[in-house]
Parts: sequence; structure tokens; C-alpha cells
Amino acid sequence: MMAAEITTNEQLDFSVDYQPTKIVINNQDKLERALKAYVNKYSGLVVSEQTLKDDKKVKKELNSLKKQLNSKRIEIHKMFDQPYTDFKASIDGMVSQIDEVVRPIDEGISKFEEQQKQERLEDVKAEITEMAPEYGVSVDEIEIEDAWLNKSLSNLKRTKAIADNMAYIRDQKRELANNILSITKYADSKDIEPAGWVEQLKQGQDLSYVMQAIDHAAEQKEVEAEQARKQAEYQKSVDEANQKKVGNKTIDTNTGEVVKEERSVVLEITGSLQDLYNVRHFLDDHGIKFERV
Repeated sequence: MMAAEITTNEQLDFSVDYQPTKIVINNQDKLERALKAYVNKYSGLVVSEQTLKDDKKVKKELNSLKKQLNSKRIEIHKMFDQPYTDFKASIDGMVSQIDEVVRPIDEGISKFEEQQKQERLEDVKAEITEMAPEYGVSVDEIEIEDAWLNKSLSNLKRTKAIADNMAYIRDQKRELANNILSITKYADSKDIEPAGWVEQLKQGQDLSYVMQAIDHAAEQKEVEAEQARKQAEYQKSVDEANQKKVGNKTIDTNTGEVVKEERSVVLEITGSLQDLYNVRHFLDDHGIKFERV
């Protein structure tokens, strides 16, 4: 059904006649004088054992007077509120009728607005798919922002916002790739496995911080290697102190066990000068005796 137009007169033809009610206490001056005299009579009353019975009567009379005053106030309050209660009920009934009409209209508007928003979302997705290759980013890397779906945003501004987002992600990826390359080379130069440090970069850690951490790890590695070397030298000296050589055998003097037996083997080694140099160093490093034949 087409929406009916409401005339201006129909819209503005609404007014309320309201006359403030005046509440008057009859003989108020006389009542206040009597009450004041009554209060003054008992003001400062001192309760004693001898007057206790009368004092209870006074209390009862005063409370009864207070109750009468409050009861009248409550009665008038209810009468005073009744016109407004009736007026409110009438207005609420009319508003309820309007709500019954507005509700389906509101639902219809919301439905079409959601449909339009979904169409804008599909347009944004299509634009991202088209632009992503130009910036060297994947569609999955782009998080759609709510502002891009705002119907007040022009197509030109929306395209620029998407482009700025893609450019930022592209620059971040380039920076990360360069940092990973730098960290890998730096870790290799320190004889440190780079995988863990690369992962820290991927988690957003700063490049200079990771380099400092690698320096610390390399220093710690040198300290541990030196400690291991000294421990090995110490152990070797302890072992040699408890060993003696008998012929080509080395025997533990504590247990009588043969801990090493030397044998001689004649080898002919063929290789480059560098190969022969490496072999000699290996023999030296492992304490293996050799001589040129």
C-alpha cells in the first residue's frame, strides 16, 4: 500500500488544555497556630518514672496528629496525580497505534539498507580483487574497514582509502623482507641459527632489538664454549694424572683398565693442498700423532 500524505493541519492539530490545580488548606493559619501551641506545650518534655504513663499518652497523641497530616497529604497527592495518569494513558494508547504502523516500515527500511550495504560490500571486494595485484598484496591480507561501506563515502574516496591501505601493507612486507635478510646474514656472521630471530621479526619485534639480542646470544655462546674447553682441559689433566703408558697402551692406574691403545696405520692421502692442510688440522685438533713417510 502506498504511503498516504498527511496534511499540515492534521500534523499540527494537537494541543492540550491544562489548568494548574491550586491546593488550599482551609483555616491553615488557625491550624498552624494550634499545632505550634501543641508542639510548644510538649517541647523539652523530660520523661521520668513518675510521668511515664502520661508521657506515653503524649507520644501517642503526637504520632496520631502526624498520621492525620500525612494521610491527608497522600489522599490529595493521589487525587492530584489522577488527571495526569488518565492523560498519560490516552497518549500511550495513541503512541502505541503509531508504533504498530511504524514497526513494519522500520523493518522494511532496515532490510533495504542492509541489502544496499551488502551490495557495497560486494563492490568493495571486487575492487580489492582488482587492485591487489597492482600493489603486490593478496586479497586475504586486506581487512575490510567499516568506513568503506559507508553510503556517504564517494567511490573516489573509497578507492583512495583502499589504495592507501594496500600501499601500507606492501611497504610493511618489503620492510619485513629486508629485515629478515639482514637478520639472517647477521646471525650467520655470528655463527647463530637465524630461524628463531626471524620469527621474532615476523611477530613485530624491532630490528635493532633483535640484533642486540643476537649479539648477546653470540657472547653467551663464546662464554659457554670457553667454559667447555676449560672443563675438557681440566678433565684431560685429571685423567692423565691417573694414567700411565705401558708400551702402546694407556692404563688407568685406579682401575687397571686400558683406556687407550695406540696403533699405527700407514696411509697415502691424495688431495689438494687445502685438503691436506685440513686433514693435518683435524689430526692436530684431535691429538693424533703423525709423521711424513
